[in-house]
Amino acid sequence: MMLAEILKPEYFYQPRVALRRLLPFRRLSTVEFVDEQLPWGMSIRVRPLEEHGRILSTLGVIDLIVTETLWRLAEPGDMAVDVGANIGYMTALLAARIGSVSGASVQAFEAHPEIFQELKYNAEEWRKQLRHTKIDIHHMAISDHRGTVTLTIPDSFSTNRGLAYVVDANDDVAQHESNRLHNVMVKAVPLDELFPAPKQIGVLKLDVEGHEFHVLQGAVNLVQEQRVRDCVFEERRHYPTNVTNFFEKMGYKVFRLQRHFFGLLLLAPDSNVALSKWLPTSFLATQQPDRAINRFKERGWQVLKRKQINASDAVSTSS
Repeated sequence: MMLAEILKPEYFYQPRVALRRLLPFRRLSTVEFVDEQLPWGMSIRVRPLEEHGRILSTLGVIDLIVTETLWRLAEPGDMAVDVGANIGYMTALLAARIGSVSGASVQAFEAHPEIFQELKYNAEEWRKQLRHTKIDIHHMAISDHRGTVTLTIPDSFSTNRGLAYVVDANDDVAQHESNRLHNVMVKAVPLDELFPAPKQIGVLKLDVEGHEFHVLQGAVNLVQEQRVRDCVFEERRHYPTNVTNFFEKMGYKVFRLQRHFFGLLLLAPDSNVALSKWLPTSFLATQQPDRAINRFKERGWQVLKRKQINASDAVSTSS
């Protein structure tokens, strides 16, 4: 193994994960599900031969940039919303982080029926661990209208169950046929309908494989009225995009999220940073940029500290 492969913060801050990675005879699991321990003391059931399971087994976390961002921005007592929850990795993080103050809740949305069942299993286990945190899961797609949408399942879905995506009603569905396994019709609801005024969202996480703009079109009231404090989203295109333009027109400050060994950076959205071949670029749109900058001042990777998150770990609400 090349030295560069292990010189990563995921290993430096998690010696147990590094040791497991260096073992010369790592035995591949043949069972359908295994439980993986998360850095903040919770566990999650994953498929060991699928992308999420392999990443957790290898690195101990999934997408360290987004993980650390949500960890630093989520406020104890918040309502956090996870759109595109998959099996619930980010849902678990948010639930653990916000749950030390009464009234905290996580609303998680997953459109794929089979993945939703895996999310449901995990959520039931987490409710036993976090008895004072409300974790609500919803089997539906979030979009710009109430009705149904077409969820396309690509051939590669069996090894990476995060690749299902909603087909835009204006697209020619035939163009998706070449890499399509099958389609599933799922219920769709806009966020504005689910969270009418005066409801406030502390942190909104979007990971919907290119459907982000449609999600935001269904959240115009929430965003226009600035009832979403922070939104973390993926973007595979170069800035500016329709999503970044949407937020900036609504008065939000957009940052590009960039990692280095000793921590996370908030950069100008048009920073000249090469796109990753294996991970999409992540952005933060916030109505409180000073708060966000302050949360990222401390160096290091807070989420990789090996301990159970509890009230004493909470970020001060005065910051």
